[in-house]
Amino acid sequence: MTGSVATRTSRVIARITGSSAITVWTWIVSLPFALTVMSGVQYIHGSPAEVLAVPLVQHLAIGVLLLAGRGLLALTPSRLRAVTVLAVYVAIGVLRPLLFLACGEVLGVRVDAGDLAGRIGINIVAVLAAFGLTALSVDLVREHLGVYRRLRAAQRASSRDAAEAEEKLLRLRRSAVDGVLEEIEHAAAIARQPIRPREAAQLLRGLANDVVRPASHRLYGEDESAEREDGAEPTVRRRDWFREVAEGIQAAPPVLVSALFALIVLPFGAMDYGPLPTLCAVAVAGTVAVAGNAAVARAVEHVRPAMRPVTMLVGYILVGGLLALTTGLIIDALGSFPAIVWFEVLTYPVMALSVALMTSLSARLRVDQSRLEQAVQASVREAARIRADYDHQRTALARLLHSGVQAELIAAALALGADGRDDASGELRAVVDRIRCELLTPAEEPPAADRLRALLDSWGSAIPLTFTIADGVIDRLEVPARCDAVVDAISEGLANAVRHGDGTPVTLDVRSADDAGVAVVVTSGGALAASDPGIGLLQLAERGTVELREVAGRVSLAVAIP
Repeated sequence: MTGSVATRTSRVIARITGSSAITVWTWIVSLPFALTVMSGVQYIHGSPAEVLAVPLVQHLAIGVLLLAGRGLLALTPSRLRAVTVLAVYVAIGVLRPLLFLACGEVLGVRVDAGDLAGRIGINIVAVLAAFGLTALSVDLVREHLGVYRRLRAAQRASSRDAAEAEEKLLRLRRSAVDGVLEEIEHAAAIARQPIRPREAAQLLRGLANDVVRPASHRLYGEDESAEREDGAEPTVRRRDWFREVAEGIQAAPPVLVSALFALIVLPFGAMDYGPLPTLCAVAVAGTVAVAGNAAVARAVEHVRPAMRPVTMLVGYILVGGLLALTTGLIIDALGSFPAIVWFEVLTYPVMALSVALMTSLSARLRVDQSRLEQAVQASVREAARIRADYDHQRTALARLLHSGVQAELIAAALALGADGRDDASGELRAVVDRIRCELLTPAEEPPAADRLRALLDSWGSAIPLTFTIADGVIDRLEVPARCDAVVDAISEGLANAVRHGDGTPVTLDVRSADDAGVAVVVTSGGALAASDPGIGLLQLAERGTVELREVAGRVSLAVAIP
């Protein structure tokens, strides 16, 4: 068995025997099996109401057993859980035919025992298959619901953060620049009339001391970007999730669902019709099932997403009917009486849809986990960009007001105070025009050091992170393309550390590489998953050399960017 097959098998077993091993769905989903020949309704002698009453009471008793099994699992150590789950499944399979006979006795309905040993074997196989598929599906649904909820939250958070960042920058300008501009425009209005130099000097000095200086101090003292506003996690409606899953559902793999159904019906057929007729019927019916399932799969691919569930349901009912007809004809031709093959019409669609849901959710889960990882990385990068941009704007505006505008106002005031002319309106207008131009000129992009600091601050608040940045690295990041690649390498490496790590501290080393390049090394505890490189690593490989390895329980990602 290859490593990847062994990993998938262990994951399937973990899902089946995990927290979803016994749920209310285990009891609900197995109801169709209780009302068919899988439970032994063919052995009941009575009215239609009695034929229905016995398996229903038996199913209620199974519910009690499931509750007892769930209680037992709550007390079972984790190392024994898998064995205990299988033991509970087998025990219920053994008890189902016995409970069937007991229910008939309690209700006063005549029920034949039949081949009790064979029926017990059939029920063990049916219970293992039905309960196992249900546990697998429920676990996948729960996990995908969680991933879907976090994905939607991350996507909405990114949109919300962008809007909040724009609003925050607007508030920043309103609180600092716009107030100064308003006073500057007031000074410009005064400058339209003749004004004495001493009065103009007093006006400029008042602007410097009473308007510009307090505004610059407020900006220096602010630290609004230090805390990111997370807000309440948005509510995800289950109907939205159900609609998305239903529209993205895929048909069950033809061979897999046919083989699984053959495994379930083989013991039943061998007991009722004998080994030879059963093998002949299963061989021919299996071929029909594969062909029918393939036809359903093709039909599903050619209908609108909203019609896929209906198409699959109708298709699998038709395949079930075709299986019952084929099986009946073969058994009849071999000299047996196929009185109870009709149960395939009911049970086959249930099983096929369960397998379809399971395989679809598995595929969807992998896709959405990848989307979630990308969304989280994008969110962290966006948060870092927002913080760096905001800090840059705040610092630049504070420096402009304090070192630029205030100094210019004071210098101009001193010059005008020493001017002996009668009218200083021209000089006042010139000063106001220069300051207005400076305040309205957009700030430059944040420097590389600010971008890197904001990114590390964002990750450092989320995980235990220790980092070192070698001397000279910041100078090499002045090249925009190289800076972008380094930021992406850090984000990808830390995201991998979160995904594959064991929760121990993560170390980041950013140092100079050959020539003018930069090397990024992220090391964390954990183990590499047995999977192909993700899209993030493939994209990094297009811009540099990527090496991912595991040594002594530590995973290291090294990216060298030229």
